[in-house]
Amino acid sequence: MDENTSRKRQRTETPEFQRRVSAASLSAIMNPDPEAAFQPSPSPVPSQNQAAGTQYDHYNNNSYNINRPQSPQRLEQNVFGVRPAEDIVRVVADFLYTHLKDRTNIEIEGKLGRIIDKASGQRIALPVVSETALSDDKATRFESNMTVQQHAAFNRLLNQRVDETRRSDFRGSRIVYKHTREIDHFYKIEGTRVRVTTEKETGRVIAVITKTKIADLNIYSPRTKLDIRITINEEKTLSMPDTEAVKPILERHKDRLSYKQDLWSFDLTQVVSPEQERVPANPYALGPPKTTPAVTTHELEVEVVQPEIWLAERAKVAANKPNSFHEITHIFLGNLRALAKRAI
Repeated sequence: MDENTSRKRQRTETPEFQRRVSAASLSAIMNPDPEAAFQPSPSPVPSQNQAAGTQYDHYNNNSYNINRPQSPQRLEQNVFGVRPAEDIVRVVADFLYTHLKDRTNIEIEGKLGRIIDKASGQRIALPVVSETALSDDKATRFESNMTVQQHAAFNRLLNQRVDETRRSDFRGSRIVYKHTREIDHFYKIEGTRVRVTTEKETGRVIAVITKTKIADLNIYSPRTKLDIRITINEEKTLSMPDTEAVKPILERHKDRLSYKQDLWSFDLTQVVSPEQERVPANPYALGPPKTTPAVTTHELEVEVVQPEIWLAERAKVAANKPNSFHEITHIFLGNLRALAKRAI
């Protein structure tokens, strides 16, 4: 194989990992890469009767459309011959690389919602026209919620994808659907916030954990109805506490539809927090106890169901070995962007 042929194959061949994962991911199907290699159409063959609007080039022995410039046979990625990474993908990859260091029992999630200005209570409006990661979010909060109509539209969209991946001629990774109903009870035990999750119908305990926030990154998306937040938490499994001796400080009822594909779980959840009595700051205060009103939210999250794979790829980066860390980041963010673009 000569040097030119080798270079050509390097440009056109897709890495094995990318063929196996990204081509089958939800983002690759729903949101094809807009930077795909350009394939020019074949040059027209000169003839005696030239079509209207074409002219014969005597120097290069072909005809061309005088109303449309000819396309080059191949364009270099840029003057250095390497396509630069998308800046927003690089920002997310750097964020994950930094905060995943030396950690285990990690939860990585991407959420759709709105970045709210704390002062006005409205969605922020920055003077930008494309996706922007916020470096300072002290004046904002992320509202992980959407309208019932948006939630229902995502439900229809993801159900459609399930049906499409079940077709006999589908060649990518299939999407597995699951419907669960769970109840979370939160307790404050020796200064630690403990979450006990039970199955709603049977009362069976599913998990007892405490969660520690590591970091989050908010991405403002002015061209879509919803923004993006990426969160990293560390989870620790605990033994079942004595729930008879302490009252829960919060209760949540979760009706969840999960769509799993490859490394990702796309979770559509309706969360109902019933009216609850607040624990008084002064236990000797007089009067009826104060309550918090019932709240219903509609959420869409993309959770990494196998974070150990991402952690392993990060370790390869640190060891300066070939890795797929950036490719996984690209697919993860691509899923979130593809969903945000489809928000009604």
